[in-house]
Formats: sequence, C-alpha cells, structure tokens
Amino acid sequence: MNKKALTIFALSTAPGKSAIALIRVSGPDAYTSVEKISGNMPKRKNISTYNKILTRDGLTIDETITTFFKGPKSYTGEDVVEICIHGSQAVIKKAIKTLSEDESLRPAMQGEFTRRAFENNKLDLTQVEAIDDLIKAETEMQRKQAVSHLSGSFFKASKDIFNNLKKILANIEAVIDFSEDDLPQNLINNIKEQIQNIITSIEKTLADSDIGISIRDGFVVAILGKPNTGKSSFINNISGKDLAIVTNQPGTTRDLIESYLDIEGYPIKFVDTAGIRRATNIVEKIGVEKAISVSKNADINIVFIDKSEDLQKFKDIENKIFIKSKQDITKNDFNKGNYYNISSKSNYGIKNVLNIIIKKIEKKAPRESIHLSRERHISCLNSALKHLLSSQKDKNTDLFAEDIRQAIKNIASLFGGLDIEDILDIIFSDFCIGK
Repeated sequence: MNKKALTIFALSTAPGKSAIALIRVSGPDAYTSVEKISGNMPKRKNISTYNKILTRDGLTIDETITTFFKGPKSYTGEDVVEICIHGSQAVIKKAIKTLSEDESLRPAMQGEFTRRAFENNKLDLTQVEAIDDLIKAETEMQRKQAVSHLSGSFFKASKDIFNNLKKILANIEAVIDFSEDDLPQNLINNIKEQIQNIITSIEKTLADSDIGISIRDGFVVAILGKPNTGKSSFINNISGKDLAIVTNQPGTTRDLIESYLDIEGYPIKFVDTAGIRRATNIVEKIGVEKAISVSKNADINIVFIDKSEDLQKFKDIENKIFIKSKQDITKNDFNKGNYYNISSKSNYGIKNVLNIIIKKIEKKAPRESIHLSRERHISCLNSALKHLLSSQKDKNTDLFAEDIRQAIKNIASLFGGLDIEDILDIIFSDFCIGK
C-alpha cells in the first residue's frame, strides 16, 4: 500500500453482517486497479456488470455487481468503481485485503469521498453538511430538513445574497474608480436600499434559526416538579424502560436523565430533573440547579404538581404544561382546566399529553418549514449581518466598500470559497468601462 497514492478505497456500507456490502474506489487508478482483480470488468461507464472479484493468484473471492462511473459524472467527480459484494465478514475482509495489496491504492480517510466531491465542485459546504445530517437522521423531520439542504435550497438562498452583494460591490468599486464619469448621483442611496433588503432577508432567516437546530438536535422537554410527584415514573413510561429509579423516598433523582424519542416525526429529548425543593445536601443542590437551568432553555416544560400545589409559584417558568400524576388512585378526569391528570401506571392520559406536546411543537416548527440547522451557518450570517448594518452608517466610500467585502467573505464561507475575479467580471459586464 502506497500512502501517497491518489486513488482511495473503503467499505461504504456499515460494518457487520448483511446481504450486500459496497466497496467504493475513487481516483485516477480506480478502473485499472479493480480491473486487475476482476473476471469481467465493465467495459462501459454507468453500466452495472456481473463480475468476479479475484485474489492476486486468480482465486474467486466473490461474485459481485460492479459499476464504473467516469469522472466528472460521479459522486466524487473522479473515476469511481463501486463493487457490490455479499456482506459476510469473510468476504469483506478478503476483498479489502486484496485491494490493500495494490500499490496504486490506499484506504480512504474519514469523509474523504465527500471531501473530494466538494473539492471537485460536486457539492458545496452546506450540502456536505446536509449529507452528514441525512446519514444521522433518525426522525422524519430531520430527514426532510437534511434533504432540503442537500437539494440546495439553503445554498440557492445564500448564493442569491452572495451574487447580489457582488453586484453591489461592483457598483461601489465603480464609484471609487470612476468617480469622474457621469454616474447617477443617487447611486449610493439606491445601493443602501438594496443592502437593507438583504439585511431584512438575513434577519428573517436568523429569527427562526433555533428551530432548525432543535430539529437537528432534538426539541427539549424538561420534566420538573417537587420530589415524588411522578416525574421519573413518567419518563420510564414514555421510554418503555426503567431509566430513572422510582421509590417513595424524596430526592432519588439527583442528575439529569434523558430519553430521546421520535414522536410523529419530531425528535424530542425528554429530560427528567431532580425534584425542586430546598436541598438537603450538596449533591441534591447541584441537581436542583441543573433542573432550573434546563427549564430556562427548554422548548416545553412539563411541571408535575401535587394536590396542594400553588401554581403561581411557577409563573416564571415559560412554555409550561401542568400535570398531576397517579390518576389510577384519584380517578379524576384528564382535563381539569389548569392541569391534566395522568397515570404512568395505567397509561391514562399519557397519549393525550404527548399529543399536546406535539401540537405545541408543530406551532413552533410547522412540518413544511425548513430552517438553518447548524451553528456555523448562524455564525456566518450573523457576521455578514454585522458588516451590512455597519455599511448603512455614514462613512466614506472606501469604508463602505470594505463592509460589503467582509459581508461577501462571510456569505461565501457558507458554501466554501470566494474568487475576487468575480467582482471584476461584473464591473466590466455591468459598466461600459472599456470605452
């Protein structure tokens, strides 16, 4: 194996026993390297062929389906060969070992196929991130959001802003370089109006950015209340397993206990917290502090109360739903106006509470809405917004132009690169400079 080889290979399906496994080879020697160990290598691109993969001494490793993709019309933009083999560990191990013996090949590094796709302009950075999100998607909403970004919806929106800013900068550069020419007097005012439209667009995008993050990472539902009000029994019930210790002794739960569920396509992270009361020791005190901290950042707070509870003491907790547990004993109706009755023992009211939670989340994140999903995107847009807002202040034309240049760099970093020659191309195409 040559560590400097330009052609890479790897198992592209998950390790483990399966009906089919896929080995991918990409690079200038992809075709010839696989041809050396093939009994019937595809003779045409984009055609799958029945093929035998052989050892170096000609013994059959497995019967396969082999496909050749000619660059640049492939995933990586290079020549790619995909070998579908039977997914037994023995077959995979022998095929990988045989490829490793070829000096023109080397094992791919983590994410290297997708990195090559990016470097060969097959994907932009937002699409690269979307592929990662799609692979990790566990719920329908996560899948839809990742597919939307992969299809280029966010890339197109950010690229439109990028192109508009380039045109604006071209106009500003024209004012700087050709101020003696007969240019419109109100050009800067018109430019600032265009910038304000872009500012409004970015602010609107950023306003809902927390929703996309929640879809990607999970909406947080905090489970709060005094000790022994049924919090731990509830999380055990909805999780279908004993995550939390349930006893009659107060203060059993002292740390955060999380349960990640897919409810109607939404990723929900339930967080059981320590009972909120005056702590009797340092460990319980830390648990109570964590409970209060989680409640401040949660999308929804489920507050478990007992029969004597004064609901006014929870007035500072936002997005709350009051719950009384142990309905199997009290036999009360589910909806009592200010709170809901449930029983984690008999399942009474559990499904209704989950439906209430989903309805609240649906209002916040409608199923057809697509939002930013990564902190990097938010950071890039916030940085661009800062420079665009600065450009709206009274300043000389050079400083005005510099604000726009910095905003362009921030937007360009979203999808990976900036060619300053693009600015010059627009100057010469939009203005009759070469007269």
